[in-house]
Amino acid sequence: MNLTSVVTMEVYGGLLLLIITGIIIALFINDFIRRRMILACKNALENKAGISQIAADNETADYLQRNYNGSLYRIDELISKKDNIIRYKLCLKKRSFDFYLKKQKLLNYKVIAIKMY
Repeated sequence: MNLTSVVTMEVYGGLLLLIITGIIIALFINDFIRRRMILACKNALENKAGISQIAADNETADYLQRNYNGSLYRIDELISKKDNIIRYKLCLKKRSFDFYLKKQKLLNYKVIAIKMY
């Protein structure tokens, strides 16, 4: 191997490491954003008085007030965004919910509505 091929391989190797680092950082940021959205949903459920205000109907409000202390989990990765409103699908016990979130500041979210399936 001559010197130019070694230098070329070093440059390509450095670029590859830079791309891999960028992908890893993007994955960490994505996971952090999802955790912040779940935290906002959990905080909305802890406020029992506020549940009736953000629930879409009475059936949803009754279910959430009975089971507010359960853990939220996701089954699928359905997140959609329309007009700055994020729809995040989460489950509580055996029921599925759509949490409608609005971005407040840099990484803070506020739940504006909850709809049960």
